[in-house]
Amino acid sequence: MSGAKIDLSGAASAPAGGATSGGAGGAGGPGGAAGGYGYAGGLAEAALQDPTVQQQLKEVAYQKAQEGFEVAKVATAMAAEELGKYVQEGPAGISVLCFLGGLATTVIGILGLLNFGNGLTSPFTYVLNAYLMTFGVVTFLLEADVESLRSMRVLGRLSPWVERYQLEVFNRANFLTELRGRGLFYVFIGTLAVTQCFFCLTFIAGLWNLLMGILCLLKLGEHSEHRLWTAGEQAEHQRNIQRAGATHKAARDRIGMG
Repeated sequence: MSGAKIDLSGAASAPAGGATSGGAGGAGGPGGAAGGYGYAGGLAEAALQDPTVQQQLKEVAYQKAQEGFEVAKVATAMAAEELGKYVQEGPAGISVLCFLGGLATTVIGILGLLNFGNGLTSPFTYVLNAYLMTFGVVTFLLEADVESLRSMRVLGRLSPWVERYQLEVFNRANFLTELRGRGLFYVFIGTLAVTQCFFCLTFIAGLWNLLMGILCLLKLGEHSEHRLWTAGEQAEHQRNIQRAGATHKAARDRIGMG
């Protein structure tokens, strides 16, 4: 009897022990996974603390920075080369650069005017943007090549209006047809814009206009024979308009006399 009892207790205790060990194994599954993640994180942290790994990371970062610097250096050199080509062309080349600056100044002024909140919070800045837009339009019209505009399908329709504007400038603000006059005009725009902020769109537009103004003043001495920009063409246009006006006036007088 006692042996039977021993056999029964042993059989009963075996499943219990198996269940206990199985439960411990099941509970240990997620814990083991969590321990694996923690172990990997510990290895990564230890690797980052390793001076050799840190040195390698620094070398890679320095190499990438050098590559970026070289790309920026090449791009800057190419831009400077293109800028130099226009400058070497004399007043005609600088006129193209001023034309591009006028377009950019106009766009920046319009973007500033679209920020209607500045009209209440910063009225001076809002008025400045209006001035920049106006000066940009003046520069755009002043530097525009009428002959090139005529060859364009869409902008060609503006060529008569641009030509009349340039003639009005020639008659009423003749100083803007001179290198000195335009140089001072662009310097004024530049100094007005660069003082408003640092390295923003307005600052960049002002810096460009300031640079164009300085170039105009520097080229004044080198190209004294081109003191007037396209002065011959403008004078010819003026004579044509004067002849047309005289003919029109004479025709009106004859009709009135008849």
